[in-house]
Amino acid sequence: MSLFRLNSSIAQRRVCALALVFRRPRERHGKRRLAASLDERALVELCRLMLGCALEDLRAWRGPVVLVPEDRDDLDWARSLPASRSDRRAPVTVFAQGAGNLGRRLERLDRALHAMQFKRRIYIGSDAPALKPRHYRRVIAGLGTHDAVLAAARDGGVTMMATRRGWPQLAGLPWGTPGLAHALSAACRTAGDKVLTIPGGFDVDRQSDLAPLARALRGDPRPARCELHRWLVRNRLA
Repeated sequence: MSLFRLNSSIAQRRVCALALVFRRPRERHGKRRLAASLDERALVELCRLMLGCALEDLRAWRGPVVLVPEDRDDLDWARSLPASRSDRRAPVTVFAQGAGNLGRRLERLDRALHAMQFKRRIYIGSDAPALKPRHYRRVIAGLGTHDAVLAAARDGGVTMMATRRGWPQLAGLPWGTPGLAHALSAACRTAGDKVLTIPGGFDVDRQSDLAPLARALRGDPRPARCELHRWLVRNRLA
């Protein structure tokens, strides 16, 4: 069953792009707060499995899909990832994130996607595998009435961010801090956007996030989530 079979007229019009902004899983690269409690091999495997969950969501998406790896050297690798539905006619778009902090990279990416006539853009990362179809449905519905929709994480960040108008300046926002969701919402409102904030669950930054993740994934029938849950249980991280 498609993730969006029940209601996604926006995705069906193929003007709403779902963009995954991520790093290639490799040793000593990313998620350093988790590295304090997991060895590098386990951390890479965890990141690989979480990326698989994000790719699972991209394959369920009915509209355009965009892959945005961090490094230009990873473009060919990103093109090889299983991010496309078997019945998708349009190719997956692949960009490198480029220079600057995350805010600057998202500004540049959003301008590029707008220029490609993607009227609505939804951004996710690869570290929120507890996202469920209801989160996507609420964001899609929210874009019908609001300029920006933010899925706020429990730690004050965001697990999804979506726009139909374009982002304000993002480079100066407190990325990676508990104040991000509030600051992003305020920046959008200052720019004249009508903003909707919804509960967005949580992302995975610390070992203390792994037990809640296992609980959230218990009974989830999606294959990549099942694989991740089995790995957490097998490694006694649940």
